[in-house]
This record gives sequence, structure tokens and C-alpha cells, in this order.
Amino acid sequence: MRSSKAHRAFHFFYFFAHHLPCSDTLSSSISSYPLFSCSAKSRRDHTWLLGYPTLDPNHPNVGKFGGMKVHFTQTSSRVDTFNFIAGSVSATVNDENGNLLFYTTGCAIYNPKAEIIENGDEINLGGTVYQDNCVKYRDYTVVRSGTVALPIPEKQNEYIMFHLRIEQTSDISALYDQFYCTKINMNANGGHGKVLAKNQVIIKDSLHDAVSAVRHGNGRDWWVVIPRGIGREFWEILLSPEGLAKPILRSVGANPPFNITIEDPTLPPPDNRFLVNEYAWESWAGQTTFSPDGTKFCRIVKGTEVEIYGFDRCTGEMTLLRALPMPPYVRWPNFPVQACGAAFSPDSRYLYFNNNEALFQFDVCPERIKDGGFERIEDWDGYTEDGIAVFATLFYQMRNAPDGKIYMNCNNGVRSLHVIHEPNQPGKACRFEQRGFPLPRWNGWLLNYFPNFNLYDVQDSPCDTLGIDDPNPPKPAYTFEDFRIFPNPSDQEVKLYAPDCNSLSVEVWNIMGQLVKEIAFIPGKTAYSMDVSDWAAGAYFVVARIDSRKPVTQKLIVTH
Repeated sequence: MRSSKAHRAFHFFYFFAHHLPCSDTLSSSISSYPLFSCSAKSRRDHTWLLGYPTLDPNHPNVGKFGGMKVHFTQTSSRVDTFNFIAGSVSATVNDENGNLLFYTTGCAIYNPKAEIIENGDEINLGGTVYQDNCVKYRDYTVVRSGTVALPIPEKQNEYIMFHLRIEQTSDISALYDQFYCTKINMNANGGHGKVLAKNQVIIKDSLHDAVSAVRHGNGRDWWVVIPRGIGREFWEILLSPEGLAKPILRSVGANPPFNITIEDPTLPPPDNRFLVNEYAWESWAGQTTFSPDGTKFCRIVKGTEVEIYGFDRCTGEMTLLRALPMPPYVRWPNFPVQACGAAFSPDSRYLYFNNNEALFQFDVCPERIKDGGFERIEDWDGYTEDGIAVFATLFYQMRNAPDGKIYMNCNNGVRSLHVIHEPNQPGKACRFEQRGFPLPRWNGWLLNYFPNFNLYDVQDSPCDTLGIDDPNPPKPAYTFEDFRIFPNPSDQEVKLYAPDCNSLSVEVWNIMGQLVKEIAFIPGKTAYSMDVSDWAAGAYFVVARIDSRKPVTQKLIVTH
């Protein structure tokens, strides 16, 4: 969003000595409160705020305009409307039980009563963009994925919000130029909250509107990651009880070719007012995200590619595992991709991404990631709200939800979300449903981002030094090196283990050559339970076809 001259003038970065602004107030004292519950799962991601502003402070909630609360459980969801006296919500913060504490529009910070908390005004203050969007149009959010708020480790009800500023550089260009931190104490004012320090500069640089966070391998601290505006370079910030450590700049691999060509200049995209370069076209309407298990990091850049990195939660080091070219439009081959989004399946096996027009699935297990093949799940069906072209239900941001599904919004204001109902399943078995989650009001471009609050330490790693263990540890699992039946012999139940990165179809035959049971599909890295309690005692042959290759046969003995 700027000229090459501005590029040269702004090609710098800086950071402060070891602890950053917000750190002085952060490190005043370490409380004795526990970091998290010893048994229950955190519900900090259970309440989402959606909606669309009227841009009229006298009529904040009229008809289809206003706020919505989406309340999740592990198995269900519901939507309530609420008074929404501001623009779209760019970040939401809940307590451990999922109760709303505060939210931000990128212009101010509000408590659950829709009141600006003490000193919570003038967030991202400065420049023409703030004046236009926060003053003139009353909280009309222009930063979509550049905000996240995290609980400060070992502090009760104290938070750091990381937020990105955008600034106009000319009539046709702008720049995400500063990354801030703001400290909030929700113990103050009888629980209504107070901002202790705001708009403290962490990084000055050209940046992407795409921040994400992941728990450190010690189970307590947090890594916050935001890409630079050019190349495969990423700023990382560590949040600990002592404050914010000096940002680390990671350079990973060769720079991607950040450029795109509009083949037919007579058919410009709707946003052709932006310059087509790495600081404009590619810097907004994309995403970054971590896999739920924290081992992988994805950055999707709409003008070029999808990048998958390995991530070390102890050191923050990143390794490029795969770069996939961004699939072009089918309907409009001369148009550059307008927006894109990405999310990992809850089991961290599949990466879903879109190019605004189609949804794709990519298997990121070690065997599959090497070949780079991805599957096209479904194209946008052409639906528009009220038959109006500018309200097309195209694909955009994707977020993991507590109910195990992935929800996707649109890059337009519409009254629904798309849903991936079973994201752990391969291919079309993931059950993608366009507009599968109706909304009572319009939603404007944003889906709240939450890191995985139920990710804990990396057991037996060099940084596993605090004695913080997962309160809900996974059960010991088979290594899935090959097809296996256990126990064998068995009189009640056996488990069929599918190898990692493979799927199985299974047939069971008795010694008379009769088909006893047929299982059409068992996904890879899965233990499938098979009840044999009512089978006749004797020998059976279990025939497994692994990814449609040559069948593997094992003998099963049933005893009673």
C-alpha cells in the first residue's frame, strides 16, 4: 500500500532493550494465583462476538444490525443478540469459564455492558486512518487479523492485548506500520476493568495483518508471531511473568515471489485502489494460524502461496516444511485473489485453506506433506444475500471452535457462516456446508481469534522445567507404524490400528469363506473398536486395504 520510495524510506525495524513497554507494569509482582485449573479444560474461547455496526451512534441496534454472542460448548452452540455500541469486534476475551470479560473494536476496549473501560479509549490513536475509522465512522474496523489478547502468566485477571496499527501513506496506499501492546487489569473498578498502559510500541516495521499465538513449551508462557511485510520473515515476542522479551526476527528460507499480475487491466478487482505489491495486496485479508498441537505454523498470502512451517515451542525456531502455490480463481481467471483464510483440523492432521472462491484440504502428516498434493473440497456456490452481488457469501477467515468444527466467514457483510462439520476426516468426508450456521444479524468480515488455551507443556523437552503438566493428558496411544490388531486373541472387543498417514478399508472373513464384517473407511492414526462378543469362537481373517494398495491379511482368534 505504498510506493517503492516509501518502501526504501521505511525499510527499517527497531526494538527496545530486553523488556519492552508494558513490561514495567507487567513485572511489578508475581501473584500466588494458579495459572490454570488442575482438572477442567479452559473455556476462554467459548464466547465469540460477531456483528455489524450501523455507523450511527444513535441507533446501534436496528433490525439486522448490531451485536451477536455465539456461545459454544464442546457439543453445541447458540446465538444471542446484544447491544452493540461500536463497530465489528476484532478481539474478545473471556474468563476460564467462558464468561465475557472485554472486547475491542480496534478503536476502544469495552466491558460486557458495552461501556468503554477506564482509559480504554483511543486505541491505535494517530493518523488519518484513526480519524476516519474510529472518529468519523465510529469504530469501523479495518484491522481484521492483527489483534489478540492473552492472560499474563501467573497474574489473575490481567491481560496484554497485542494490536496492529494501519496508517495512510498516500491517497491510494496505506501501511500496517506499528505493533502495539496494551495492558488491561480486569480486577479494577469492581470488575469493570481499567487500562493501565496503552499503545506501547513493540515493533516498528512493515507488517502483515495476521497475528497468532501459541503456548510456550514450558506450559506457561506465550509466543506471539506476526509476519513482516516482505519475505519469509517473522517477528516473535515472548510473554512471560517478567514481561515481554525483546522481539526476535526469524528469517526462514528464500523469499517468495511477492507479486501478482492482473492480466486484463480492463477488469480490475474491486480493491484496485490499493497498489499491487508486498506491502499492500498481500499484507491484508490473509491469515496465520498454529496447529492445535502447536507443532506447525501456517501463513497464507493471497497473492502468492500457502506456507507450512514446523515450530519449536521451546525455542521459537521455524522450519519451512512446504510452500503451496495459491490456486487461482476459476470463475475470474484474470482477477487476483481477493482474500483467503486457513485453519488446521482439531487433530492437527489437515490444513484447510481457501482462495476466497474454493475450499482446499492439505494433509500435513510427514508422508503426505512432501508430495504437496491438496484436494479441492468445494467451490463457492454463487449465493448472494438478497440477490445483491456485493453481498456474495465468498470464503474468508477460518477459526477452530470448541465444538470441534471449523467456522468460516465471508469477506462481505452476510447473515451466515460456513461450517466444516467433521474437519478430522479426509476429503469430502469433512462435511463442508456453505452457510451452515445462520445468523440473526449481519456479520462484518471478522471472526474472533483465540489461541489454543488447552495446550500445555512439551513433555520431556528441554524447556519442560516448570512442572506444569497437561491436566487432561492424552491416553497412551499406539505408534501406528503398521496395521495391527489388539488384543489377539480376544473374547469381547478388538482394536484395529490404522497406520499413520494412511486410511484403511477392512473385510473380515471366517474360515468358511463367508464375509462377517465390512468397514468401508478407517482414517489414519486411528484405533477402531470392533465388537466380537457375539461372534462364534474360532479363527478369522482380517483383510486391510491401506490406501487402496495391495491388501494386508492378519489372523484373528476369537475365544469365549
